[in-house]
Amino acid sequence: MAYLYEEKKKSGRYLVICESNRVGGKSPKRKRLYRLGKVEDYSSEELQRIAKQLYVLGGGRLEDLLKKDGTKELGRYNYGFPLVCRHLLQEYRFDELCNRIRKKHRIRFEIFEALLLMVCDRLNDPLSKLGTHTYQEEYVGVQGVELQYLYRTLDKLSDYSSTIQHQIYETNKTLFNYELDVVFFDVTTFYFDSHVETSDTLRRIGYSKDGKIGKTQIVFALLVDHQRNPVAYRSYAGGYFEGHTLNDAVTTLRREYCVGKVIIVGDRGMLSKKNLELFNETGVGSQYQFIVGERLKSMSRGAKDYLVDLKHYTTVQWKTEEEEEIPLTYCTYRYHDHLVIGTYSQKRAQHDRYERERRIKKAEQMLLHPEEIQRKAGRYFLKRTSDTTYELDKQRIEEAARYDGFLAIATNASELRPEEVIERYKDLYKIEQSFRTFKSYLETRPMFHWTDSRIQGHLCMCYISYCLLNRLHQLLKLNNVPSSENTIRKILSKMQLSKIDQNGNTLYLRSALDDITVKFLKCMKLQSLPDMCTQERLEAYLK
Repeated sequence: MAYLYEEKKKSGRYLVICESNRVGGKSPKRKRLYRLGKVEDYSSEELQRIAKQLYVLGGGRLEDLLKKDGTKELGRYNYGFPLVCRHLLQEYRFDELCNRIRKKHRIRFEIFEALLLMVCDRLNDPLSKLGTHTYQEEYVGVQGVELQYLYRTLDKLSDYSSTIQHQIYETNKTLFNYELDVVFFDVTTFYFDSHVETSDTLRRIGYSKDGKIGKTQIVFALLVDHQRNPVAYRSYAGGYFEGHTLNDAVTTLRREYCVGKVIIVGDRGMLSKKNLELFNETGVGSQYQFIVGERLKSMSRGAKDYLVDLKHYTTVQWKTEEEEEIPLTYCTYRYHDHLVIGTYSQKRAQHDRYERERRIKKAEQMLLHPEEIQRKAGRYFLKRTSDTTYELDKQRIEEAARYDGFLAIATNASELRPEEVIERYKDLYKIEQSFRTFKSYLETRPMFHWTDSRIQGHLCMCYISYCLLNRLHQLLKLNNVPSSENTIRKILSKMQLSKIDQNGNTLYLRSALDDITVKFLKCMKLQSLPDMCTQERLEAYLK
């Protein structure tokens, strides 16, 4: 029969697995089966864990053992978000930056802990700052933060937003070991749950990309690279015209970031004569190149007739960066001082046709209720025949059908092949994905702050959260681990601890780790927490 034996020697105490044998009625003899080493080599937590595992292997239930030991649960907490967010914030040296800000302004509270708490909540379950303060005890490994300190931290993030953006950009260059060669630029809006405008502030009413007519908003411009890594952002008053933001983007890259030759990719909202002049020999972006969507319907008649004629198009097989072969149908046309590449897609043509027919059906319904039309007539192919009556504009419908499936791209990148230009422009969807992350996953809007400083601080905090989330995505993708945003949230949410009282001793019992969580921790080069540990061991682990 095997048993565990403590063997005492001059050199110390040793754990030995022994077996008792009785031969011919004589006294039983001890036979050593395996030596486990010195008792001092094992912590008390490790010995307890071994004992519990042996008990379970013997057919016992851990729940019964805990009851026998007089164990009860005192609370349950999440340690996944604080562990990972602290690690990533330190990787981007935010702990150092926060300490410099504290010393410079003689701030007594821990800015880094306040930032950590807000980022944890933003990645876990976005709440208001009041909600973040109220439910902060759901985490273990974050110092308690008073509500006023969360707001004061936003003020400092606003003051140092430019420094933070630079620090993120420079750290990404080191982490991903690359030089910036292409930048995707676009603009969106974040709305407030308010209709009240305040003069000379960011909160203004303007054209909403979320369809929130009449609500105040801000305009948010974002620059990302081909891996969706953030490069920089800028914010403007809600009524600011998006086409005017490109000048700031180009100026930021050249003067503040000292970026050399780079290709800026944007959508059709960026195309204007004034914006294209930025890339002239005397413009601020003279060393840069552009790839932007061309407004096909606004071009000259000769250009339109050429670009919507499939006789001028050729189809080639093109291998993407992901080694996927796809057919590209395109033609080229010299227009003013840049090249226009026309592309055609049968799938896009079907979509355009569907959207047009949907609007026509909507228009036919609206004709039965003219009072609903008002200023929507042009959108639904309707024309006014009198003060109160409308009819379908068949000429406009026929004109719109000419462009089904066609898309035009303008560029001055003369050294790129047309196929490369098309692929770069298609990658513009990456910044759309970034906006969806800001809006849906991080829930940047609706915003409930009123002062410009708090608004800017909230944006900066969400920008930091986006940076950490994208870093996680890249790490997991590199190691072939599922890396969707919801998967990341689910993994971190499952990393929990139970605070238990065991015969007067306070211990922490870790939740079981599944395979994907083990891989997740390995990707981040983080050790897993022991099954059970003391308060001191936990604090050391989470730091």
